Amino acid sequence: MGERIFTLDDLTGVRSVCGCLACKLSAVFAEHLTDLRTGYPGTVTTLGHRGAAPGTTAVPHFLAVRLGEALVDVVVWEEMRPDQLRAWLPAADARARVPQLTARIPRLVRIRQALRAGTFTPSGDAGAALTAGRYPSFRFLVEHWPTLKKEFTP
Repeated sequence: MGERIFTLDDLTGVRSVCGCLACKLSAVFAEHLTDLRTGYPGTVTTLGHRGAAPGTTAVPHFLAVRLGEALVDVVVWEEMRPDQLRAWLPAADARARVPQLTARIPRLVRIRQALRAGTFTPSGDAGAALTAGRYPSFRFLVEHWPTLKKEFTP
């Protein structure tokens, strides 16, 4: 499945905790994830303006949002319990990278933009995954971080 491109029209009629753009995008994305995830334990919970509860992990998701002619990357946050994180990201080494990579969001956005622009093409499994239809989601970046970190130069 290719990357979903969101527009401001997607926010029409969306109910969120507050009316800000980030919370509305979070609500739309939570609906999108709920529709996609089968066998996922529990419900998709976005963070809005609050931090993750103790014992949970804040996981960023990158949304591609079309604003006029521009495509902008926006970050929304999901709160995952340990069982949800395991279901979403089965590989233990990738799960261990989540906190490290949440601190590198600006670099991850630059990688997404370079991949989208065609100015960066990773090798190996990462390149093959993109060729097979994956897109540079946070999950993709976490799973392929060792290759991307080594090969990407801004």
